[in-house]
Amino acid sequence: MLTAVVMPCLNERGTLEASLDSLRSASGESGSGNAVFILVDNGSTDGTLEVMRAIKERSAPGEIIISEEPVRGYVPARSRGIVAAADIARRQDVSADKLLILQVDADTLYDPGYVVAMQAVASTQSNDVMLEGTTHSPHRFLKGHPGFVDLANETDAALRDWIVDDSADVVIDDKVSGFFYSAYLNWGGHQRDYDRNGHEIFAETSRLFLRGKRTGAQHVRVGTASAAPSRRKILRNPVRHFATAGFPRNNAWWREWNSRNPGARDLATFEASDSKLALKAAVRTRQAHVVGLFWLLPLLVQQMCAPSGGNFKRCPGTSDAASPIFNETLNQPGALVDQVLHRVDEWATDVYFSPTELGPRERDRLYFTAVERA
Repeated sequence: MLTAVVMPCLNERGTLEASLDSLRSASGESGSGNAVFILVDNGSTDGTLEVMRAIKERSAPGEIIISEEPVRGYVPARSRGIVAAADIARRQDVSADKLLILQVDADTLYDPGYVVAMQAVASTQSNDVMLEGTTHSPHRFLKGHPGFVDLANETDAALRDWIVDDSADVVIDDKVSGFFYSAYLNWGGHQRDYDRNGHEIFAETSRLFLRGKRTGAQHVRVGTASAAPSRRKILRNPVRHFATAGFPRNNAWWREWNSRNPGARDLATFEASDSKLALKAAVRTRQAHVVGLFWLLPLLVQQMCAPSGGNFKRCPGTSDAASPIFNETLNQPGALVDQVLHRVDEWATDVYFSPTELGPRERDRLYFTAVERA
């Protein structure tokens, strides 16, 4: 099995080398475990490409591959890296079902053994799987901003009953994900999708996996592969990141939300004794995202994948009377995600939306309304 670790980079001069070093050490004491590291420059203007070249010069022949993608965006950059990986596999006579793609970010630090852990689990699975590692906050952030962490944990813990288990989860964290190249091809590869207003929908790996669900793709959590993502997006805009539960929303969405919900925007607000009150709109919006992305979306996908109704696994508060959905929505995952996010935004603007207080009947109502509009 050949492993290609694909790292897109846009102005990552300050973090690239540390992230790459963590991955190389994360390959284990025995070395890279037949891994090649593909660095994709996405039009950087800060000298990132020069740093890549310097790293390659110091590395073993063939260990570091540099690729350039002039079209900005997550999808073009990740796709370019995967094309480079496929070229390497062909030259080495490695078949598509023996090429493991690991997607990583240039501002994330990977824990020791990360690559080997992903390889070990991949070797025991079928080719039709999406692997996902785990993430944790850097110790420095936990120590410096406990209020943010505590409010996020408190909000999410109160919604524990709404969140599906790992086997049903369809929201994938791009930077700790992996899949075989054969599955990537079968699932249609990374594609750009746009919402009803013409804005790009991100979460490209989640949308890739949604297309894979048509053919029975499974989600496998790799608990032994962990990483500490950068918290610079939180430092730059803590309320935005908190409100979306970390799910990437476009700038147009943020401008609208920001104008509708005035108030403090800095991390200090999370440290105040009345933070929950001061940030009530952000808390409600986070609740809406958690319910939409980790309850409604996977439930809709489960029903689409079990049209007979026989294998439809229902979560608490979802009536057995729900009728199957017969459509081709999974062929257009962007439209499905857009529909769910539209519902999320409706809930977030409803000052009476309080999912922690909803019983089974109210949950049914939420679900049936979404089904009717899917």
